[in-house]
Amino acid sequence: MTAVTEQIANSSAIPAWSGFVYQGKVALYHAIRLLVQGNSNAHYLKVETLEDFVIYANNHEVISLHQVKTMRSGYRSAYETALKQASKVVDRCNSRWFHVSVELDDVSDREANAAECEYLVQFYTYHDGRRYVETGSIDTRLTEIVTQYLGSSELEITSQLVEHKLAKLQMLLAARVNLAHHRNQHGEMTKFEAANSIPVYFSEIEECLYSEAIQDDDYDAILFKFRKTLLDRTDSLLDANQADYSLDLNDLCRCRHVIAGMEIERLTRLYYSKVPNQKCISLNGFSVNTVDIYLDIIAEIQGIRTANDLPHYFKSHLGTFLPTAMQFKRTNKRLNINDIQDNISGMRGNPVVQDVLYDYENLIVEMNSSPFKLSDQSISVGRFTDISEADKNRLTKINNVRFVSVSDASSEIND
Repeated sequence: MTAVTEQIANSSAIPAWSGFVYQGKVALYHAIRLLVQGNSNAHYLKVETLEDFVIYANNHEVISLHQVKTMRSGYRSAYETALKQASKVVDRCNSRWFHVSVELDDVSDREANAAECEYLVQFYTYHDGRRYVETGSIDTRLTEIVTQYLGSSELEITSQLVEHKLAKLQMLLAARVNLAHHRNQHGEMTKFEAANSIPVYFSEIEECLYSEAIQDDDYDAILFKFRKTLLDRTDSLLDANQADYSLDLNDLCRCRHVIAGMEIERLTRLYYSKVPNQKCISLNGFSVNTVDIYLDIIAEIQGIRTANDLPHYFKSHLGTFLPTAMQFKRTNKRLNINDIQDNISGMRGNPVVQDVLYDYENLIVEMNSSPFKLSDQSISVGRFTDISEADKNRLTKINNVRFVSVSDASSEIND
């Protein structure tokens, strides 16, 4: 069993910021590169344990330790503390790699020092010969290495298939991160123990690389594209805003990992919850604009909850608040309300929308008006016939759902 210092055990974390997204992609890149190179010794990897990620053999021996830094400085001197830490990690491993996101003035090896118990640390070289990869370019490098793998394995290569496989890989890693977070929060594990308990096996990575995409007219395929649009846009926003210290990116990154690991049923609820006036699942039901509206709410209001169901907020005397991508303008407000009511009423009702509106008391929307209940605006209330008393009670609760602007929701949640 690998020895762990008290400092590592107490400080290892699943960080909720854009750097973790980057390091996860770097970990996937390196794992796939090992597969391309035919490395049969690598058996699984772990993230955020002894280092940012670690590669293990089948006998659980450490093959390589990897530290990943997304600092903006181009001077090696800014990384000396991290390089020294990488050299001292308590494990007899001679393969220690240092990954950076900017070009440095000096990428020579940090030599071993036996007297100080410091091991050799080398700067990682990517397949294009560079010793760094920018946060905005890691997706391109991943695409290239996946394409190399497919070619070496004589598998079909199309842009759609590569995108599909990359998204599956991100889902795999995100699901493990979510599990580690849950074990840390609810399973009486330290952060290190939780992270150490979620290996990602190379066989699972290969399953993702061999997976086949489904047809674009299939609901699952549409939801898959919906998820990918959310993840890609979140990554872009995290990368663009990581230097803006006025923004708290933790909630945004936390939601990203939850969405990446969502099963289809939960993802379907998220799809309809963003714009509950939609009649069915379609490619027209989401866009970069609606994704931006949704994510902007999460970045604006602190305290998002991600456990169990959809990302939401809670205030004891007001109930749950669900972020949406709806915009209520002067000209479209009535149409949107009527469409939502159509998704509730009678046999035509959309059961997923009904469940979402039943489970959440407040919907956060982009609007300038004061909060109002669905029943205050809908012309359809009172038209329900031939339904049971239980259904009447359910519909009464649904029609009491409240629409709240972003500014009002922020004030009510964080007062």
